[in-house]
Amino acid sequence: METNILNQELVDAIQVFMTPKFMVTKDSNNEPNVALVMTWTIYDENRLVYGDFMTVKSRENLINGNQKMSILVFTLGLDSWLIRAEFESFHRNDDVYEFMAQTPLFKYNQYTNARAAGIAKAISASQKYSISKLAVLSSFIKAQLAKRGVPIEETYEGNMPKNIYDAFSKMAAVKVLAFIDADGYPVAFPEFGMLPVSSNTIVVKRKEEKRRGLHLHEGQRVAISLVTLEPAAFQLKGVFHEINDSTGYICLDKVYACSLPRPGVRVDIPMLIPE
Repeated sequence: METNILNQELVDAIQVFMTPKFMVTKDSNNEPNVALVMTWTIYDENRLVYGDFMTVKSRENLINGNQKMSILVFTLGLDSWLIRAEFESFHRNDDVYEFMAQTPLFKYNQYTNARAAGIAKAISASQKYSISKLAVLSSFIKAQLAKRGVPIEETYEGNMPKNIYDAFSKMAAVKVLAFIDADGYPVAFPEFGMLPVSSNTIVVKRKEEKRRGLHLHEGQRVAISLVTLEPAAFQLKGVFHEINDSTGYICLDKVYACSLPRPGVRVDIPMLIPE
């Protein structure tokens, strides 16, 4: 008999639609991708399902056969779990799709229809990690103090527009850091100790990474999901550099908008204006 990987507290958190869930995938070059996908819920026992209607790169990564993925469940009370999973398949016009169509987002919204329902099987789930409001404040202050030790280099790509820079500078914004672990799974964790040093450089305090037994290494590709209270979502990608065991920084080379009206559009380079 198959053992339940997801405990009841985690199941309850996932089934609350308003609980943020971050979907972490990778492409064939081991480039991580992290996106806020609220539609994830339980299908049966150790299988989870989501309605795909606005993801671009996540869907592409899965279709291309990169089946290792993770889901970071991060409650409004700042509790979180990381579920490592294997993606199984997309479904259309069948029982799985109908199951997703009956969930609140799709059932009661005539303007929102899922392109497909995606099924993933949970392989493992972490323990619950809680972050206190005091810990958020402490991480924010420590990141502010760590800015002075971060080198800055001007680049053409990877520069945050002012609205994203300002959003990233706020303590209240949700910041999630993703990378590929030693087992080849794309994983993620929340880190409030991340702040912009310049338009293309992010300082990172490594408290949550170390607390969760994760390990970023020098030169590793990373992705950041930034979610604001507006609400608006952005993804930033770059390279992690280690300063010491408690501090690092990320040199950005790509910045994307992840919200309507143009999810998946790069915003770090000037858009071409037709002549």
